[in-house]
Amino acid sequence: MILHKTSIELREELIGACGIYCGWCPYYIIGTKEFKCGGCWTREKCEIRDCAASKGIKICTFCHEFPCQKLYDMYNRMTEYFDQIKKDFADKIKEISPSDR
Repeated sequence: MILHKTSIELREELIGACGIYCGWCPYYIIGTKEFKCGGCWTREKCEIRDCAASKGIKICTFCHEFPCQKLYDMYNRMTEYFDQIKKDFADKIKEISPSDR
């Protein structure tokens, strides 16, 4: 079921090497007092991005080692990332009621 049909412009520089689209991340969109992210390509350090860059690729799926342990480790930590989002943005998360569907 399509809830809302919208036109979304994706920006290439916001596609992380890991495949996540940084433009949809709340740390990119609004950030917190402590942290506002400009996307993985602007961060000082990102193990996965740095690995991809060292191989001359922009996204891990183009790597002959894909999928690697670095990616598995990152995706295995997504629950921690989502829990942190719930803490940092608790007052901004809107629950969708059945009438909104």
